[in-house]
Amino acid sequence: MHRNCKMSLLFVIDTIGGSFMRLVCKTRNGLWKLRPRQIIKDILEVGFEYATLDIGSILEPREYELLHRNNYKRTSDKIYLTEHPEELRKEADRNITSIAKEEGLKLSIAVGPCAPADIKLGKEPEQAAAEINKIYRKLGIETALAAADAGCESVVVYPLFSGIESGHEWEINKPFYLEVAKAVKDTGSDIQILLINRIKNINGHFVRGICAEPEEACRWIDELNAELGQERFGFCFDVGTGTLCGQELFTAIEPLGSRLKAAIIRDCDGANDVSMLPYTACLKGQQTSWLGCIRGLRKTGFDGDLIMDFAETYDAFPITLKKTVLSQAFEIGKFFLWHINIENVIKKYDKRVLFGAGNMCRAYLKNYGEEYPPLFTCDNNSSRWGEDFFGITIENPEKLKELSPDTAIFICNMYYNEITEQLRKMNLPNPIEWFSDEYMPTFHMDRLEMAKDPNSGK
Repeated sequence: MHRNCKMSLLFVIDTIGGSFMRLVCKTRNGLWKLRPRQIIKDILEVGFEYATLDIGSILEPREYELLHRNNYKRTSDKIYLTEHPEELRKEADRNITSIAKEEGLKLSIAVGPCAPADIKLGKEPEQAAAEINKIYRKLGIETALAAADAGCESVVVYPLFSGIESGHEWEINKPFYLEVAKAVKDTGSDIQILLINRIKNINGHFVRGICAEPEEACRWIDELNAELGQERFGFCFDVGTGTLCGQELFTAIEPLGSRLKAAIIRDCDGANDVSMLPYTACLKGQQTSWLGCIRGLRKTGFDGDLIMDFAETYDAFPITLKKTVLSQAFEIGKFFLWHINIENVIKKYDKRVLFGAGNMCRAYLKNYGEEYPPLFTCDNNSSRWGEDFFGITIENPEKLKELSPDTAIFICNMYYNEITEQLRKMNLPNPIEWFSDEYMPTFHMDRLEMAKDPNSGK
């Protein structure tokens, strides 16, 4: 957090060494087709600048199940993209792209349609699966072309999976992805195509599917790029899918390295393939490992699109409260950006001091003290001034006035707002940043016994 921020959880998204993380709102929700313009206005008003071109907003998952039925009830004015995939680009522009451009919302990444992993294939499953894959090939190509039309930098294209026998996924999907790449190349677009981790349904249980294992994902991407002789393919990691698969998120994310270009941030209950606001699926201990997620993204040097996906939470709220869900998603997204980017913020400065002399300060010294040593730390507890604290001296905050203006002050204390206000009143020219020990690479397993501040009662 920089010193010019107001007294709230506002975080700086830094451009460091060319890196740039974008906070992106995923636009799939049940109301999109009814009021897209108002939803876009709400997205912008809460603070988002970027959103997805999400084909899931105009293609319902149940349409895949209706493919092999001729007598289902139809809506007279609805274009069924599973029957007319050639209409996808036109429908995407009419329902999403053109409105977003008019309102000033940037579509940085597109997300293609995907049939549910637990799709019901009816009485003739082999025929239905073949038909789904046939249509989906066309939809995947049209999605990539729609993304190129919209000026997106990347597009998530889900793999073919329906009815494919285990062990044959690569031989089926390799020509499909190369076909998508050729289609966008022919338009002159340099858009990047992102693969994504999938789940598989076996007798009602979700297990790891295509590219769920990072080794497989890396192999697919590397082979596709080698085939093309360029870095056309990358990866999007879906946190909800990793949770459903029972994966340890750090070990699922870290091996992806620089191939990771986007991450879909969504909570789920560990049993159902739903998209909920982070930190809301907390029943019976079925919590997403945000520690593993954030540590993994930080370890890869992630600087891509962080996509906030909370469709089911949004849909569950009354219409007059839906904007508050968007606002909360934006705040949580900034919180994630802060933690993922925290090491980059530290290394941005040549000189730094800390404010605070407790557990958080100790965590800084343990994780970053050797590589990015602080000049000293300071604390409001006068009884500790002059004390050696794990190799650095605790100083009076007044000593901060002696610093050169380019020395950053990192607040290592949970009273961020109060200390920020204190430093502001001192009229210091130094940049002020917030440090947090919540999602560190390593942890102390004990807590320090802190001496009571003799000034606390004054």
